Amino acid sequence: MQEVQFIDKHAAMLPMHREDRNTTPRSRRYYVWTVGCQMNVSDSERLEAALQGVGYSPATRPHEAGFIVLNSCSVRASAEERIIGKLGELRHIKRRNPDTRIVLWGCMVGPENESIFKERLPMVDYFVSPSAVDQVVSLAPNPIYQLDEPVLPVRDWTHSPTSVYVPIQYGCNMTCSYCVIPLRRGREQSRPLEEIVAEVEHIVARGAKEITLLGQIVDSWGHDLPGRPELADLLTAVHATPHLARLRFLTSHPAWMTDRLIATVADLPRCQHEINLPIQAGHDALLKMMRRGYTVARYRNLVEKIRTAMPDIALTTDIIVGHPGETRAHFEATLALVEEIRFDKVHIAAFSSRPGTLAAEQEHDPILAVPEAEKQARRQELEQLQECLATEINHAFQGRTVEVLVEGESRGKWRGRTGGNKLVFFTHPDDWTGQLVQVEIIHTGPWSLRGRLASTEAPG
Repeated sequence: MQEVQFIDKHAAMLPMHREDRNTTPRSRRYYVWTVGCQMNVSDSERLEAALQGVGYSPATRPHEAGFIVLNSCSVRASAEERIIGKLGELRHIKRRNPDTRIVLWGCMVGPENESIFKERLPMVDYFVSPSAVDQVVSLAPNPIYQLDEPVLPVRDWTHSPTSVYVPIQYGCNMTCSYCVIPLRRGREQSRPLEEIVAEVEHIVARGAKEITLLGQIVDSWGHDLPGRPELADLLTAVHATPHLARLRFLTSHPAWMTDRLIATVADLPRCQHEINLPIQAGHDALLKMMRRGYTVARYRNLVEKIRTAMPDIALTTDIIVGHPGETRAHFEATLALVEEIRFDKVHIAAFSSRPGTLAAEQEHDPILAVPEAEKQARRQELEQLQECLATEINHAFQGRTVEVLVEGESRGKWRGRTGGNKLVFFTHPDDWTGQLVQVEIIHTGPWSLRGRLASTEAPG
């Protein structure tokens, strides 16, 4: 995907086979720890579904499990450092329980670095490339069932899942200078439309209200399938799923954002008016160095088309500061573009060199390299600008009543999101998980909104 929203998640689902965890032997418990983007979360959900399907139960702590999987990310160095740190903790578990199987899975693992990791990480028994769920499951010792159903993501079935990520495409064909994803996940492979629709129908029948379709470049979905269907076709097909309340997709690329796709999102009532459209930089010279394949003018034109079709659109973006070759003038152009377009949210990252990428080679050039202190200063400057803009944008919600899909409870408050993906909190004694409710906004901030129920009718 484009610049990721980092997630740090460990196994937390209840077993499908309902055994008492206290009576489940350690040899049949798993622990999954996930770092990275929404695609990694989706992969881990599928893995947990599959492990439960062959008779395993989740453990809440790694020392309770006989099978441990770390789903890794390599988009930024900090993500790899977290995984290495976690593996250091697991070394002690391996010493106490040598029969524990540890798998390093995900984007850290690639054909060019597996041998290196084997030397550096002796506590790891197996190295598995991204999204290879079946391969990971085959490494679990002593399954008691055969997996005779498709591997579908599940959640804690003590209550219905609210929002589920569904991958529609794996890999990436782009050659962005800074991105290691094509080296780790390979070339694009689109899943067939019928397969995706069947999975969504299954998930929604189990109680999910919202589906987010995932792809590294999600709007390029279908170009490698017979007949070359487009994302607009898939959205239309998924939109027809009975009882589906909301439909989203990410992450898009400006090069693939077509007029037809924009019109489809505008026309389908369940498609939420929120689009993540990474710009990465606000100057043509830097975009060219990044190999992004579009200009600032092309991006502005897309934004104009989107906002004309959907005046209420919530537009988010991703930006990298400190890419090799970024001058102060380039950065100031990015600041100006952010202020001009007024994004609802900006995911900001300081450039992190990834081995094997073009930008990693550029980083060695003292003329092109941006000092680390300057990267962080630029990141903070852009964050401060975006905080001011988000404060102004969100203040417009003061006193308005908005529809919120409630995801769950957080620190004594109910937490949910608007159609534009604004985070909303409210308090009420009843359980509103999974419900669509009307909330009157009484307080706004740059990162979230706070409100009260416009109606106190008990949830159904």
